[in-house]
Amino acid sequence: MAERAGSGEDGDGAVTGLTYLGVTPEGGAALPAPAEVAWDCSEDAPADGFSGVFPLSSSFGNLTGIRILDSSGELLFDGVTDIQREISAAGGRVLKLAARSRAGLLLDSEAVPQTYSSPSLPMIYARHVKPYGFSGWAGSEQVFEGTMQIAKGMSEWQAAALFCTAFLKVTPRVRGGVFDASGASAAQELCFGDGGIRFRSAEVKNRYCDRYSEVLAPLPIGGTYVLASEDAQTRALGILRRRCLKSADGAGALLSSADRKAFAVTVECPGRVRAEIGGPAVFRNGVLGAFSGLTVAGTRYLLDGAGERTRIVLRRK
Repeated sequence: MAERAGSGEDGDGAVTGLTYLGVTPEGGAALPAPAEVAWDCSEDAPADGFSGVFPLSSSFGNLTGIRILDSSGELLFDGVTDIQREISAAGGRVLKLAARSRAGLLLDSEAVPQTYSSPSLPMIYARHVKPYGFSGWAGSEQVFEGTMQIAKGMSEWQAAALFCTAFLKVTPRVRGGVFDASGASAAQELCFGDGGIRFRSAEVKNRYCDRYSEVLAPLPIGGTYVLASEDAQTRALGILRRRCLKSADGAGALLSSADRKAFAVTVECPGRVRAEIGGPAVFRNGVLGAFSGLTVAGTRYLLDGAGERTRIVLRRK
């Protein structure tokens, strides 16, 4: 189920003043103001994605990266170019770039198989992250007891994320050029709607097809499948959908994750709205209702002939 509404709320969280820097083997230079931009961030994707179209007067050479800074000079995006295209046509000459944040290099690169004894974040960062051009890390310096196995075929991202989830109990993010394993999120809660950040349109969506009422798993002895976890709220909605797992481990987490992804509030705001992935948020609207306890799950900044706008997806914590 999806519901839409327009908005004329007061209050504007839009921010502007981005600078785009092209990175070359010799250094780099400021790029001209782009004609088109699409910049995507998601909790489900370690690497942010960027595509842009820039007018050209002359070639910039090999642009192996792109950086985006805000008006204060803060590095918002430290990207590595995947595809560079220079096109000359009747309408003029343009540069087209497709890039991912530096996490893309970690996803593309294979980790050296090894076993760590008493691992720590500084050690993991030095061996699996820093060599790919990151500027620093954030998180605990604690040295942990135990071992960690890096198997053949794991990417550098999988190796670093394995340590973060197994020992630090956090999901890492890349913020600018920093590998952030602190688990911290934006402290300021964003309010969309009444009295907060205005939006052009909003949608409240319930994907009931993604929810499960129960999860079954086999008993350790005999292998008979029995109830491992159930979702009372899903049953109360009249939804009956079953999943069978190989073991009961993670049954509750599977139901919680399914419930969370089944619900989303999507707002489209004028201008560029800065919303950190994982940051807290609330939504209030006289037509669609009020929802609290939300977090930012994804953002998409767009710039084209229709102007600037930001699409933000909110989900329950």
